[in-house]
Amino acid sequence: MLGAIIGDVVGSRFEFNNYRSKDFELFAKACEATDDSIMTLAVANAIMDAGKFGCLPLEKGISNREYYLRVEALVVKSMQKIGRNYPHCGYGNQFRRWVFSENPQPYNSFGNGAAMRISPAAVAARSETEARMLTEVITRVTHNHPEGLKGAEAIAVAIFMARNGADKETIRERINGYFYPLNFTIDEIRNTYQFNETCQETVPQAIQAFLESASFEDAIRTAISVGGDSDTLAAITGAIAEAYYGVPNELEEKALSYLDTDLRQIYDDWQSYLKTGPETMTIREATQPERELLFKKAHQVWHKNRTLAEYIWDNSKEDAFGTRYIIDRGGEIVSSLIILRLGAIIGKKVYGIGSVLTPKPHTGKGYATILLKNCLKEIEKDGDALIFLYSDINPDFYKRLGFRLLPKELQKTPKSPCMVRCGEQNWNTLINGSIDRIPEYF
Repeated sequence: MLGAIIGDVVGSRFEFNNYRSKDFELFAKACEATDDSIMTLAVANAIMDAGKFGCLPLEKGISNREYYLRVEALVVKSMQKIGRNYPHCGYGNQFRRWVFSENPQPYNSFGNGAAMRISPAAVAARSETEARMLTEVITRVTHNHPEGLKGAEAIAVAIFMARNGADKETIRERINGYFYPLNFTIDEIRNTYQFNETCQETVPQAIQAFLESASFEDAIRTAISVGGDSDTLAAITGAIAEAYYGVPNELEEKALSYLDTDLRQIYDDWQSYLKTGPETMTIREATQPERELLFKKAHQVWHKNRTLAEYIWDNSKEDAFGTRYIIDRGGEIVSSLIILRLGAIIGKKVYGIGSVLTPKPHTGKGYATILLKNCLKEIEKDGDALIFLYSDINPDFYKRLGFRLLPKELQKTPKSPCMVRCGEQNWNTLINGSIDRIPEYF
């Protein structure tokens, strides 16, 4: 991210006054941090905010859809909130309207803004696949055109590869093979290259400037010498060059002096965040002390006029034929449920899900969805099964997870309607049977 900021600041005074040489003073009075730096910092801020909610370990994190959707939502919030504080920092017309819109929607852009802001995704990612996924959800909130998505992905891949030891020839081969033909040199295009704000006419040039460079500073100078949209082109080049070379301390200190207090705080917070990463979530069985704590929390919601001792007695009996699972986020329980192994019905294994509990203040953040999806996935590894639950909340929540509400004649209690998740054939057999088949475990 620092490389992008340096490239932006250095290139800011050349955006509309191109200088097609490498011989110039890097920092001058006319330099400033533009939308390239501000939106890069906004993306970093969103990733940090998403990380506070937690992320599954890498082996499960790739399928942790809720985490990526949270990043996507927070990117919109962050870019609008931060962006509105800098209305004159150089936005394009479409992006300016998006920043100040009450209902921001992607606008099929393939502008180079998709690539200039993406470096935090590549730095935060724990694998190349994750870098690609983060890049997609961050980019598509505005630049959902295929060329916009491709430009951002190409830069994220190049940065991730550079950070993880790939040499220039390997990076060149990947970009050539999957994204853009790099069949030119900077010297060949320098005198004819025109101002262009598209990914397809900025990203390849920025990558080539990095590939031809001899150092971080040389990469910035080479990018500026291309001309065109100088600040954005240099920001993109700088992001890759930082990953490959690192950044000299004197350049870091000088560039950061162009950030105001609020932007500098985001940068400093990002440096701290990179040392820890997102809060780690673990899905595991609850221990006995944790089960007792869960009983106390659940009693506050579902006591049904029972004392705590009575509630614990009733619910602890479930542990004989069930397992309680929790999401542990940094040592804190943020959601829990129990999976019960019930008697077979119509020759199929039967499970019951109960006590789905998300303690305050963690409600409404997607933890129950993450836990349910992972538990359902584990149950269904064994093949076709019937999975029941009694809903104490709006059944629509469970319908989104594949549960269907049983017909009225098969309901045993109107206050907690019974739902089931199963295949179509099992569903048809079940609803044409007797109410006695429906398990009662609540």
